[in-house]
Amino acid sequence: MDLIENVGRRARVSGDQGDFIDVGVFSVNGFERNSLWRNDGSGHFAEVAFLENAARIADGRGLGVLDIDRDGDLDLVLNNYLQPAELLVHRTPSSHGWLELELVGVESNRSAIGARVVIEHGGKRQEREVGSTAGYLSGQSLRQHFGLGDAGSVDALEVRWPSGRVERFGKTVAKRAYRLREGDGWLAPVDYSRVR
Repeated sequence: MDLIENVGRRARVSGDQGDFIDVGVFSVNGFERNSLWRNDGSGHFAEVAFLENAARIADGRGLGVLDIDRDGDLDLVLNNYLQPAELLVHRTPSSHGWLELELVGVESNRSAIGARVVIEHGGKRQEREVGSTAGYLSGQSLRQHFGLGDAGSVDALEVRWPSGRVERFGKTVAKRAYRLREGDGWLAPVDYSRVR
């Protein structure tokens, strides 16, 4: 079997069989159509890249997901091989509920990496863990974003900090961003219109 140089490994390994094919600076991994999947809420997903104008043919290497325009829906930053990054802003108007949390650690690390947020709304439960990476050459926002569908509020919210502290909150109004500083015991609404 011939092995292609520059794909996965950079050097011969003892026991390799076949010849190496040098493809130079080009990649043979890519140029597949990007996929984008929508969760229908029942454990099934539908492929919607074409409908959402995200079905790019490129050698994709990384993805960032965040609400860059602060309108409550998530936007994408694509990183393709030997190309500039591309920003895909979600512009479809939506009446769906959402909640975004920015956690600030005090006893825990300031970025709150490792903190776990659990919310309940309308009999549903969602969990997120604060992290800074999400796959190969990909990052993610430290803000925790929750899509709430038709719910106008969250029934219960719990934050488990890396320090071991647990903070619980009752009914919380949706379609807002909040900042929670570890130990403060209250959610501070964030006015992003002042940040723009």
